[in-house]
Amino acid sequence: MELIVLNNSKINDLIDFINSWSKLYSFSNEAIYSKSIVKETFTKTDIQNLYKWKNGMKLSVLKQKSLDTKIKAKLSVINTLKNDNEIDIDAFRKEFRNLQATVWKIFLLHIIKPNKYPIYDQHIHRTFLFIHNEDWSNISNTSISNKAKEQFYFERYLPFIEAQNIKDLKKLDEAFFAFGQFLNTRNYSTLLQ
Repeated sequence: MELIVLNNSKINDLIDFINSWSKLYSFSNEAIYSKSIVKETFTKTDIQNLYKWKNGMKLSVLKQKSLDTKIKAKLSVINTLKNDNEIDIDAFRKEFRNLQATVWKIFLLHIIKPNKYPIYDQHIHRTFLFIHNEDWSNISNTSISNKAKEQFYFERYLPFIEAQNIKDLKKLDEAFFAFGQFLNTRNYSTLLQ
């Protein structure tokens, strides 16, 4: 029998944090992400699969409609951006201004340039605030406006990640996601003492 024991120790190194917490990451259909994200050119099926992966399940009727009309309908724009060396963020925001959900907009940015733009969601946000000794307790999908999420991502999170010179953004995402989920269980207080 093999059992795992959590080691309750504090570290001050982000790379150690990422290495430790990424091991606890678990998300369904990871192969879908891995297979699609590396493609140089996306098909509509690739986009569908990636958003289904991000959603963690089949998309609702409203989400599917949004994906079809606001993202997949612009497949040629997405592929052009994917093959450009740099993305003009202002032009990207203008092109996808009708895509209201910040998490989806940032995920689109991520799939276009996965080595430049990390994924964002409530778990990532919660982890960032925690490691910066800020109040993270009220972070949820609905507690912050889309405008505030986008501002946080571009003004705080992205500059922080760039300054850390993180090479493996997927591993970073896995660690922040796993830790953010852990914080959300509310069991953190007994385990982190």
